[in-house]
Amino acid sequence: MPDVRFDFAFGQVCALIANINRRDDSRTWSPEDFFPMLRAPELEQEPVSNPPPDPEQHSRLISALLSRATPKP
Repeated sequence: MPDVRFDFAFGQVCALIANINRRDDSRTWSPEDFFPMLRAPELEQEPVSNPPPDPEQHSRLISALLSRATPKP
């Protein structure tokens, strides 16, 4: 299995060289442009909007976790 750290490091070198030699009106390069396998699959998809948790329910959960009764000797 290839080591992703080496691919990322080499991708950074490639991006550096490409960005040094690019024209001012062109886009910048990133390591993922040279090694597409570095892209996280979940980042390529559109983000799913999850509704925020109910604050009251969250508060009750935290209170329940913090106020556990300890067994008395």
